[in-house]
Amino acid sequence: MIIVFLLFFLYAGLLAGQEHKITVQNTREGKLTLNDFSGDLPVEGYSGNEIIITSTSESFAPPERAKGLKPIYPGGTDNSGLGLAVQKNGSQVEVTCLLHITRKADYKIRVPDNLALEITSGCEQSSDISVVNMKNEVDIKNCHGIELKNVTGPLVLSTIAGDIDVTINNIAQDKPFSINSISGDIDITLPVKTAANIELRTVTGGFYSDFDVTDTQKDLKRIGGNQLTFPLNGGGFKFSIVNVSGNIYLRKGN
Repeated sequence: MIIVFLLFFLYAGLLAGQEHKITVQNTREGKLTLNDFSGDLPVEGYSGNEIIITSTSESFAPPERAKGLKPIYPGGTDNSGLGLAVQKNGSQVEVTCLLHITRKADYKIRVPDNLALEITSGCEQSSDISVVNMKNEVDIKNCHGIELKNVTGPLVLSTIAGDIDVTINNIAQDKPFSINSISGDIDITLPVKTAANIELRTVTGGFYSDFDVTDTQKDLKRIGGNQLTFPLNGGGFKFSIVNVSGNIYLRKGN
């Protein structure tokens, strides 16, 4: 019975994962840059001043045979204990994943919700990126899927072969937004009262919206050709959405 309890607590500890925290002062003026994470990367904003990175993967400690030795990574030195190189300069934090592209570490990241966020993932990484509950700029360059929920922007998003799905509950910025995809659909939900100058461009896809772009276009009907520019609710900041071989969906939110 004792052995069963010990195994249970050991298993629970593995599920809880390993953790690395980075305290950030003056988060509103801060920025977090994430580079080259392997596997899917979920990022969640919360009210706090620590960047909290967890992984439920196996231990990152060297094998027994490497006792007394340190792991050597091509991209830097692991100073987090999680296969990550962390550099901090004031309220600017850069985190680079050092793991080989064949190794997945199941990272999850909690971020102060008013930090600016930049994520870059190369095409050698098979990662879908999801971001929720952020109140500052989000800049993502990826080769696969991007999903954002409950963000305010401004947004600069680009992918090569994946869908982009964005739900904006409240736009608190007046800087330009830019969303680009080469292959995959782009699906954007905006607050119904958003005032913006919308620019839609696609090569082989169509435009669909339930906004009142004209008096005759309603209920998610096709509304364009290859390019369409129009003021939404009288116009405002520039919102550019460009797709090469997929559709663009522009939806009314709350």
